[in-house]
Amino acid sequence: MHRKGIFCTALSALLFGVTPLLGRLTYGMGSNALTLTFYRNALVILPIFLLLRLRKISLRISPRQLATVLAVGILGRGFTTLMLYDSYRFVGIGIATTLHFLYPVFVAVLCRVVFHDRLGRVRLAALVLAGIGVLCFLERDSGPVSGAGLALATISGFTYACYMVCTEKTVIREMDPLVVSFYMAIGVSCAMLAVHIPTRQIVFALPPKAMLLTLLVALCTSFLGVVLFQIGICYLSATTAAIFSLLEPIASNLCGILVLSEPVTPAKALGSLIILAAVFLMARFKPAEAADPAAVE
Repeated sequence: MHRKGIFCTALSALLFGVTPLLGRLTYGMGSNALTLTFYRNALVILPIFLLLRLRKISLRISPRQLATVLAVGILGRGFTTLMLYDSYRFVGIGIATTLHFLYPVFVAVLCRVVFHDRLGRVRLAALVLAGIGVLCFLERDSGPVSGAGLALATISGFTYACYMVCTEKTVIREMDPLVVSFYMAIGVSCAMLAVHIPTRQIVFALPPKAMLLTLLVALCTSFLGVVLFQIGICYLSATTAAIFSLLEPIASNLCGILVLSEPVTPAKALGSLIILAAVFLMARFKPAEAADPAAVE
């Protein structure tokens, strides 16, 4: 079960790591952050519904489950993406991304303060390594730096941490992943439409190539990525899943190197190695750590 959780969480992170490249390509075709966030949820509603019908899975859930799924989805999936991309208008991408990917620290703090979870020595060491690795991705940006941009990037990391913790600690953990993805996709789509009413930012008529890339983003994130992540977190704690999710920036940078010919900097290479060391530490020693009463949550 532990290995299954690692596999699903890591694969989810890799899928989320590849999609920023596809999203960036659509921006040159007339799309934007709000448009991409809307479509990457709206385009998976029908495929998930058909799969649910094919598997004869009931869509009936309680009002409490629905309220939880919508709240977690809109805040943790919808507005997290919007805040992160909006922060790029105020600060450099390096600073914004680094602040966002500090979410494992927020996850650990939330689990400890709110739920009184114990980290254990191995998990704490992996968390410290992961934090150091993420900081290695921090670059000296020539762009402007403002308090608004720093706040948006940091809050996006915090809201994503809330999404991870709530996925583990609420009724979402007990629900079918496809059902969760279905209702979250509807909730986020409606929330983005509500944002569009005063801002008029959603571009509904995208070129065919942009729509195809957006569909790939939707299937990789709101369909496969979310389902795999929820399956993974059922077998791992939120803190452990957050550390494995840090494979995402490594995948993003690898795609940038292979597809966009971005330079390989020593700092990013070192950061990737440190994050991989943290991931290996969690994958190798977590089962043994669980036997230690001081490490059990």
